Amino acid sequence: MSEVKWGWKKTRSIFAAVVISSAVVGMAAPVMAGTRTQSEADLKAMVEQLKQTVQTLEQKMAVMQENQTAADKAIQDVASQKSNTGLLLPDNTTMKLYGYAKLDMMWTDSDGGGKFAYTPSAVYLDKEEDAHPDNAFLMHARQTRLGFATSTETPYGKFNTKIEGDFYGSGGNEVVSNSWGFRLRRAYGELGNFLIGQEWSTFVDLAAYPETIDFGGAAGSLFIRQAMIRYSQPFEGGSFQFAIENPEATFTDQTFGSSNETLPDVIARVNIDPGFGHYSVVGMLRQLSYDNGVTDDDQLGYAISLNAIVPTYGKDNFHFEANYGTALGRYMTATFEDAFVNPVTGDIETNDQWGGLVSYQHFWTDNLRSTLVYSLAERDNDLQYVTNTAEKRYQSVHANLMWSPVPRVDVGVEYIWGYRELENGDDGDMNRVQAGFQFNF
Repeated sequence: MSEVKWGWKKTRSIFAAVVISSAVVGMAAPVMAGTRTQSEADLKAMVEQLKQTVQTLEQKMAVMQENQTAADKAIQDVASQKSNTGLLLPDNTTMKLYGYAKLDMMWTDSDGGGKFAYTPSAVYLDKEEDAHPDNAFLMHARQTRLGFATSTETPYGKFNTKIEGDFYGSGGNEVVSNSWGFRLRRAYGELGNFLIGQEWSTFVDLAAYPETIDFGGAAGSLFIRQAMIRYSQPFEGGSFQFAIENPEATFTDQTFGSSNETLPDVIARVNIDPGFGHYSVVGMLRQLSYDNGVTDDDQLGYAISLNAIVPTYGKDNFHFEANYGTALGRYMTATFEDAFVNPVTGDIETNDQWGGLVSYQHFWTDNLRSTLVYSLAERDNDLQYVTNTAEKRYQSVHANLMWSPVPRVDVGVEYIWGYRELENGDDGDMNRVQAGFQFNF
């Protein structure tokens, strides 16, 4: 580009010099041949005409210079756009491909806890230890993720799309190829204030998630993605969100059949970003319903969630999440059933559930950090509707050390402790050491 610019400037200068020289010679020749009889007024007129010619040429060259500068800037803008926002497509659309490859390597003691990720309900009770194998070692790449996103400028604002998946789907084996099914995580379109499709539930505040290597997450944290229609309205220092989302209820006694809700889950959230941390308040109403052809019932349940990220010293931060309600159920990692069913009358009976976490992240250096997470999930069991072997309480601890030797590479090791307790007091715990190697693109 610099050689093209230099050649154009040089050509332009030579052209102007030739034109001006020709004009001077053409006007001066008659004067010299005319035996100096031309009047002084005629000479002044020729000089003025020469000045106007030069001025006109300068104006034309200035316009040409402006056009060349604008063209150069347009080329640079396109190159910058391709570099910063991804591939440039027709209709002013850009597309990005993103994701990561990840290897998880874990050792778990004889107390279970989920094969590929921590699962609270999969922790073995102490009395069951003899019925299960001893320690286990496992390596897998199921968390590997792939997605693409597009963005288009429209008169109504940006039109964005996103489709994303990972390999935690069904199928696969560890005997031959270690291949696993690809599954949908997120798929939505977003225009203006509206998002329509499958995304993390509006009840979940992803910004408040602590960093862990384990894919399962803390026992009392929120974890769910589903289909929705969401409206978001930003305001100074935060935003408001309202959504209707896919309903699906679970009951302690599944002999009453699957759910058949007639209303969506309704969720409203306020995000507050005052410049010092991040905070949110979320509320949800759900219809819990079933009809097995013999008996049927429906009941309203609710839940609330409070979340906070508080900066402390340097890059360190404190995370807090508190969840409570009568229908938390499938929205928590603990995945308690949403409600009980009266075995005599068939009536749905909701129950109090709560959970949450506290977490602290400390940066040892700019690329070396640790996160410590404690989490609790619990529910109030009414023994009128369930036996004393019902799940009552889960607890978990995650403690890790993460290193990013270069940008887009994360390597770390994590200790996980999980605890499970039934209503009758039977309990058990597990211990796991997990290493993760994540390569982002």
